[in-house]
Amino acid sequence: MSEALARLAGYDSPTLSNAIEAFGVRGFEVGFCGHGLTHLVGGAGPLVGRAVTATMGSREKHPDAQQRAALYEAVAAMDDPVVLVIVDEDERPGHGAFLGEMQATLFRQLGAVGIATNGAVRDLEQLRGLGFVAYGGGAAVSHAYAHLHAINVPVVLDHMQVAPGDVLHGDEHGLLAVPSDLVDRLPAVADAIVAAERDVLRWVASPGFATDEILERLAAVRSAAAEAAKREG
Repeated sequence: MSEALARLAGYDSPTLSNAIEAFGVRGFEVGFCGHGLTHLVGGAGPLVGRAVTATMGSREKHPDAQQRAALYEAVAAMDDPVVLVIVDEDERPGHGAFLGEMQATLFRQLGAVGIATNGAVRDLEQLRGLGFVAYGGGAAVSHAYAHLHAINVPVVLDHMQVAPGDVLHGDEHGLLAVPSDLVDRLPAVADAIVAAERDVLRWVASPGFATDEILERLAAVRSAAAEAAKREG
């Protein structure tokens, strides 16, 4: 993992989300997965990696050997850890799971650390044992006719736009897309936010706590984030 991505692993996803907001590069309502995905299997810490994308279906039988080979090759070619982003295009996603113990083991060996899909995964206990993180619409007992459609194409996962190579960060709160041009600049802003929030929390627990100062104290956190973002350019 590159040093820049490794630094992001030291923060939770909400803090990084706040740091991204401070740069004003996108609306506050976009850039993350909402309640459409469940954090099915967690890892030892935050999930950080670059996206390798695919689309799939599972209700009809289609040969996909060429697409599978291309997906394996795309994961293996990535220098940073990979988060598989697989969009189930069936009318009702999640009928069959593309990934279970066998696929997770293969992808882990190739450099993947997790999957995010609006469809399903299976073999949850085995994924936990592998340390393979999974966000999904749910779990499925069968792979059904799981097959891949397209590899390394832009996709939309639960309203979050993801392009091949995009940086993703996730924990128990959800999954966040990190703008590539902010990867190196986010830690300084995140540190400023954490420090400002700690100041507020200490004040809340102090004898000087007063309701008429709450808005001012909260505004100070936003100001600290904005000033740090300005310094980072």
